Amino acid sequence: MTAKERLLSAAKDLLWDYGYEKMSPKDIQKKADVGQGSFYHHFESKESLAAQAVREISDDMQNTLSAVFETSKPPLERVKDYLKQPREALRGCRIGKLVQEVSVTHNSLLPPISEYFARLQQELALLLQCAQQEGAFPLEADATQLAAAISAAVQGGYVLSRALNDPKQMEMATSGILSMIEFMERRL
Repeated sequence: MTAKERLLSAAKDLLWDYGYEKMSPKDIQKKADVGQGSFYHHFESKESLAAQAVREISDDMQNTLSAVFETSKPPLERVKDYLKQPREALRGCRIGKLVQEVSVTHNSLLPPISEYFARLQQELALLLQCAQQEGAFPLEADATQLAAAISAAVQGGYVLSRALNDPKQMEMATSGILSMIEFMERRL
């Protein structure tokens, strides 16, 4: 790996483990095994490095969404597959936990985070609407609201898992929303 790649990899790990505000240039340099000169040769600031790292995280997570959502399975099964994905509940969402930091909501890190969540909710809503059109899901269900609830359940699962130091909280959150979807499905 090049020095720039090591810096980006280190920043991605530190963002996930500690967040933006607690991550220092010295921490990044140490983890990447590069000096200060190399850091500032590739990035003008901690924010510019973090912005590129968050962009890459967002892109990776969107690629994961594509792998789940862009299959030949029925639309509702793809929604269920998203909910059944394995998650590192105690580490938190790689991107979602960053929005809890005030500084992130006011700088260049926010656009790729917002882009990820907007795409997630749009894709979920579209799949639910397709399931409705196919007669596999009740028409009276508001697909946009349910997409937001699914996204919130996953993020809430991370929060509860971390707050209670219990990864089963994620399973309960995702299983709960799955049960709700299956209940609505049976109403047909």
